[in-house]
Amino acid sequence: MKLSQLRNLVAVAEAGSVRQASRNLNISQSAVTKSIKQLEADLGVQLLHRASHGVSPTSAGEALILRARVVESELREARNDVETVQGGVSGSIRVSASPSVATGLLPRTIVGFRRTRPNVSIQIEEAVYPEQLPDLRNGNLDFAICLVPERLNDDGLDFEVLLKDRLTPAVRADHPLASQFGLKLSDLIDREWVIYRRGRTGRDIFEHTFVPIGLTPPARTIYCASFVCALKLVESSDCVTLVPKHLFSSRATLAGIVPLHMDTQMPSWNVAVISRSAHTLSPLCRNFLAEIKKTAAAFS
Repeated sequence: MKLSQLRNLVAVAEAGSVRQASRNLNISQSAVTKSIKQLEADLGVQLLHRASHGVSPTSAGEALILRARVVESELREARNDVETVQGGVSGSIRVSASPSVATGLLPRTIVGFRRTRPNVSIQIEEAVYPEQLPDLRNGNLDFAICLVPERLNDDGLDFEVLLKDRLTPAVRADHPLASQFGLKLSDLIDREWVIYRRGRTGRDIFEHTFVPIGLTPPARTIYCASFVCALKLVESSDCVTLVPKHLFSSRATLAGIVPLHMDTQMPSWNVAVISRSAHTLSPLCRNFLAEIKKTAAAFS
């Protein structure tokens, strides 16, 4: 079993076809096909379902691909370790961030980090908890930084809270409710809401806010798969939304939107960094994590 064979298998599975995988890898289709067939012969098992419309992994292929991604992640971090020992300032980091983190905390972190390590390659993906967890477990990500419920218990992953935070209803700056004090969630039931929703998570947050205090979530809702679009809708309408309070620590982050003055105790949704438990982050990743913590401290 060769690393090149594993790399080719993963590439074909991700691309869905040998042709596209060969383009992505910049090698010939015949070389990719030969590599995978040799791997199948060595293992004595079929790894791919081949059809006219493309290819997909068999159950054996899926199991091997999962391991191959972990191997690839470990090799990438090994390269980072060697660079660090040699005094280099290059390497690569893969991180997933929830939209609120990608809007405020993460950009500032990257600016600070690249002042001393301008040659580090940083790959950023946007996703919400718990969507990032599979990629964390298989090594596709070094860590995730996201908004999470207050209580978490997930075997195989470490959670470290960066910011203790709460959700807050928010409206455009000149909204009639913006100047009112002592508001309760029950006062907002009949309002129209804009909710960022990716998968089921947006609705989970929405329900987590209303249901625990005995309220039925508002019926008048606009679900938006784009966080930026959701904010723009609130800025240009009378709609209400839910956002983490830490975003208001910088006026530039949510220009035109303000938090409401709530009397209701809002639920905790903290910003946490998540990584694999039985896994040692490379020195480069640890340096990046230190920069995240430094930046997060400024939001507190």
